[in-house]
Amino acid sequence: MMHKVKVTLRSDFVRSVSKLGSGTIVAQIIAFATIPLLTRTYSQEAFGLLAAFVAVVGIISSFATLKYDTAIVLPKDDKDAYALLKLSNIVTLAITTACVAIMFVPLDIFNEYQGLQLLIGVGVLLSVNFNNSALWNIRYRCFNQAAISKIVQVVSIFICQYVCYLFFELKGLIVGNVLGMFFTGVYLLLSRKIDWQLYRKISTLDMAGQGRRYVDFPKYFTASSAILSFSSSLPVLIFVKYIPLAQVGIYGVAVQIISQPVTLVANSIRSVILVDMAERKNNNRPVLGWYVKLLIGLFILSAGASVCLLLLGDLIITTFLGREWADASSYAKMLIPLLIGLMIASPGTAAVRVFEMLKYNFVYSIISLAFKLIVLLALFSQGDINFEHIILVYAVLSLMLIIAHNIYILAKIKKYEKSI
Repeated sequence: MMHKVKVTLRSDFVRSVSKLGSGTIVAQIIAFATIPLLTRTYSQEAFGLLAAFVAVVGIISSFATLKYDTAIVLPKDDKDAYALLKLSNIVTLAITTACVAIMFVPLDIFNEYQGLQLLIGVGVLLSVNFNNSALWNIRYRCFNQAAISKIVQVVSIFICQYVCYLFFELKGLIVGNVLGMFFTGVYLLLSRKIDWQLYRKISTLDMAGQGRRYVDFPKYFTASSAILSFSSSLPVLIFVKYIPLAQVGIYGVAVQIISQPVTLVANSIRSVILVDMAERKNNNRPVLGWYVKLLIGLFILSAGASVCLLLLGDLIITTFLGREWADASSYAKMLIPLLIGLMIASPGTAAVRVFEMLKYNFVYSIISLAFKLIVLLALFSQGDINFEHIILVYAVLSLMLIIAHNIYILAKIKKYEKSI
């Protein structure tokens, strides 16, 4: 009997991953196919500006909800989930407005983003809406809608970016990104399984109750998430200050290249891992063996992707993107350690939430940011160091930090299994 239950759960997991994965695969194929059209339309400087925009939007989005959105999948009662959703939306609007207002202050740190403040604010709101909708669909196991939304997002953004070149040129990639996310948001609002009447009835008291229930999320997870986001965006933020915008654009395209296998696999299963791990813990079932198998599987996949990049990277990039983008291949190869790290990071992200390791995650995020900031600034202070070497050092450091993170999590899971 137990064998049948295990087989059923495994098959449910596989089917869920397949639904999310199919949408992600199609979306990534479309995205990969459209990159050559954009690189032949826009300048490298335009891609550099887009990289800076995406970095800032990502940082603000990482804390704008106070991470109440990540708790949406946890409550048993639907009303509590609606309260968290409404609380997340209200908090996001307030924090985003404040951040945009601050960016209008005439400080040197904001010089590179002049004229982009409002676009950044809208980008944050649309990004949060996309993430909230994805989590909402996952809560109700509407994996088909989640998969379709990824395709709608990629197609919408590409069409808008391609058309926007006629009107905005250098800023066309950014404006097109925002418009594409807007059309994706409209689709999500129309397709999302939500009872708007119940949503409107959620009171301030309901939101306050859930806010207190999940107070550890804003208390610990928000800061750590913001720091981790800042840490991942740190290279672009520093590069914008030290190197030409065109070179930042080439680096941004290289990051897109190494992100392809991560998005195809790790991002597709991250949410399913979260749900399955939470189910295992709630039912006092073992997690350690399952977790280790996930890590090994993801490492093998990342190793295969790395080999393909080493062997075929030059040919693919010069053929599809154009010879003027040849440096993107060199940068991508330097980023292979980061590719592996990002791939094996997914189970750890879920474990931190399921096992409520929020205090630890906060400390880890600070240590990670400190190491990366010190190393990058030290490398740039040397002046003559090769930019490719800077990228490689950053990628290796990122991988080492992720491995250390997983070792600690494995120790915690082992301790949990001894108590069940």
